[in-house]
Amino acid sequence: MYAGSPRPTRGSGDEDQGAAVNLDGKVALVTGAGNGIGRAEALELARHGAAVVVNDLGTSVAGTGSDHNAADSVAAEIIARGGQAVANYGDVGDWDAARGMVHQAVDAFGGLDILVNNAGIVRRSAILDLVSADVDTHMRVLFKGTIGTLHHAGAYWRDERAAGRGRRRSVVNTSSSAGVPGGVQEFSLYGSMKAAIASLTMTAALEWRALDVTVNAICPHASTRMDSFAKSLPTYRHEFDEELDPEDPRCTADVVTWLASDLAAFVTGQVFEVSGGLVRHWRPWSAGAEVDTTTRWTPASLATAVATHVFGTIPGGRVVER
Repeated sequence: MYAGSPRPTRGSGDEDQGAAVNLDGKVALVTGAGNGIGRAEALELARHGAAVVVNDLGTSVAGTGSDHNAADSVAAEIIARGGQAVANYGDVGDWDAARGMVHQAVDAFGGLDILVNNAGIVRRSAILDLVSADVDTHMRVLFKGTIGTLHHAGAYWRDERAAGRGRRRSVVNTSSSAGVPGGVQEFSLYGSMKAAIASLTMTAALEWRALDVTVNAICPHASTRMDSFAKSLPTYRHEFDEELDPEDPRCTADVVTWLASDLAAFVTGQVFEVSGGLVRHWRPWSAGAEVDTTTRWTPASLATAVATHVFGTIPGGRVVER
C-alpha cells in the first residue's frame, strides 16, 4: 500500500503466475541468517534456486556471545532440501570479516548477486539511559554492519563490470518502523540507526545505478527472538484473510525474494514496511511548505509566518480562520 492510500489494496498474490521468481545460478549472502527473519530469507532464496552464504555470528538478541550452530543449522537445512549453502560465522561489524563474507561467496559459488543485510541487535536505548558502549555497539552492528558488506560487495561488482562481467545485482537492507517513521519510546538509538540505514539505502541506490545494482530496504514486522521489542511496534492485520499470520517471518522473506529477483528490476532506493500480507511503501524525505522573505527575519515575523503558512495556526496554537 502506498502511503496516503485510503485502505490496503487487496491482491491474492497469484494474479500473474507466469512471472515466477527464478534465482537459479544466483548467489546470495544473507547476514544474521541463523534465526528469525534472516533464516526465513535464506530458506526462501534457496527455495527459488539461489546458492546462499548463511552468515550468523550466533550472538544473543543483545549482541553477546557466539554460536556456530545458528549458521550451521540453516545451511544444513538448505542442503537437506536440495539447495546449495555454506555457513559463515563472521562479525558484520568487523570490516575484514565483511570482506571475507563476499570472498567466501565468490570462492564457494563463483560470484555474488544478492546481498541481504539482516543482521542486527536490539537493546532498550532511551537517550537518557545510554552509556557510551551502547552507542558504539549499535553503530558497529547496525550501521557499520550494513555499510561494510555494501562496500565490499559493491567493490566486487564494480570490478566485475570493469572486467566485462557485469549483470544485474540487488541489495535488500533492513530498516525498522522504529526508524521509519520512528517514534518508538525507549528505542531511540536503535531507531536512529535504522533510519540511517533507510537513508543509506537511498544514497547507495543513486550511487550504484551505473553498476546495475538495485538497493532497497524493508521494515519488517515478525515474531522472532526480538519479540519483546516487536511488541512495541504496531501490527497491521490483513482484513480479508484471517488465517494469514502477520508475524510470520516468511511473509517478510516473500518480499525480500521479490526485491532480489528480476521482477523488481524497476525498483530501487525504496523502503517497504512488511506486516503479513500488507506491504506499505514509505516515501523518502520530501520538501514541505516554505516561507520566504526579501529581508532578514525577526523572531516575531518568523514565528507568525511559520505558524500561519507551515502549520496552519497562529502563534499560541489557534487554527487560522480560512
